Amino acid sequence: MIRHAGTAVRLIAWGALVTSVLAGCSGLKPYAESPEKNLHIRTHTASGSAFSSVRASVDVYRVERGCVADYEGTVALDNADMTMGVPAGRPSYLVFRFASSGFLGGSNSTISYEALVTPRPDSNYDVRVRYIDNIYNVAIRDEAGRQIERQRLPGCRSS
Repeated sequence: MIRHAGTAVRLIAWGALVTSVLAGCSGLKPYAESPEKNLHIRTHTASGSAFSSVRASVDVYRVERGCVADYEGTVALDNADMTMGVPAGRPSYLVFRFASSGFLGGSNSTISYEALVTPRPDSNYDVRVRYIDNIYNVAIRDEAGRQIERQRLPGCRSS
């Protein structure tokens, strides 16, 4: 009995080690949010099949002079309803990613939606993130309900 307990502890320790190494190698870092929570994000994902799954996340980039996008981190959109903050008065480039994977066929794909936003001070924004049956949509609205037009960073480079 004690021998099996030691084996179980070793397996758990190895699993934790492998998980942390793989997470460290992914190149993703958690986003250190702005203290003001100005983005209310509602996420709904459904793969449409019992044999596949979908995960949503958002990468946050600070946009510097000269159109350089500096990666600040990633937020997993696992919760259906969450609030996060990006600095007001400063351009941020948000890249919403939808990663789908199949269990049996081994197919994996990622699709993204990119938006340049500059939140106004003391304002809040409603973000709807949806991926259902291979169809995705991201809508960003201000407090008055006006949709924030999608802007990309053509010609910019990321660091």
